[in-house]
Amino acid sequence: MTLRIRLLLLLTGLLALPVQADICPAGGVKVGWEPWEPYAFEKSGAFTGLDLDMATAVLQKMGCPYTYVNRPWKRLLTEIESGALTMTGGASRTAEREVYGHFSDPYRTESAVLFVRKTDAAGLASVKTLRDLIGRNFKLGFTRGYYYGENYAALENDPGFKALLVEAGDDVTNYKKVAARRLDGFLADPFSAAAGFKTENMTNQFAPLMTVYSDDIYFLISKKAVSAEFMAAFNKGLADLKASGEYRALLDKYLQ
Repeated sequence: MTLRIRLLLLLTGLLALPVQADICPAGGVKVGWEPWEPYAFEKSGAFTGLDLDMATAVLQKMGCPYTYVNRPWKRLLTEIESGALTMTGGASRTAEREVYGHFSDPYRTESAVLFVRKTDAAGLASVKTLRDLIGRNFKLGFTRGYYYGENYAALENDPGFKALLVEAGDDVTNYKKVAARRLDGFLADPFSAAAGFKTENMTNQFAPLMTVYSDDIYFLISKKAVSAEFMAAFNKGLADLKASGEYRALLDKYLQ
């Protein structure tokens, strides 16, 4: 074999490798996640769900090695801020997070819905906004560290609204407290709630009263962990995924 042919074969092999691999973080991409069906969960030893499958597909297109790290949501944000974790999915865009994180292009939408006991829904028909709850004998469950939109944030410092709020570490705690009449309602993503109700054998116990927030959702990526080149490659990988049938198939798999 001539030297020219060997060089040509070597070049062909190099071109076949992911060209972005040199922009991957040293030690690989550490993807933080919190159990939250149908977006992120563990099944038969595999990490799956819409957010994790999306991240996996994009990182594979980029040629970046990756690992998954399970953390509570607030710790995820802290470690992304410090650079200990590279990224997480399911993030709403806020000014606070923009200080320490890059946001990918949006990859899905998310809503927060006020759920109440199905038997109580008719009596609360006049409640159209969160502000309408103020002054009522109503206890509202929320999950620590989650974002419920601008209207909720604007009310957080209102003494009348704060008096209604009861914090929990996870959504399931709120389901159980409402079922036991220790709370009157809770805020949750409707797809996640539907999965949770099924897991906890609580299907048909709750009814959505109103949507309090709906917006685009992003991957939040640590500014201390990645370069601008990584972000450009990540967004290109996400765009390529959207342009293919794989993106639509993932949405249909988890959100139908």
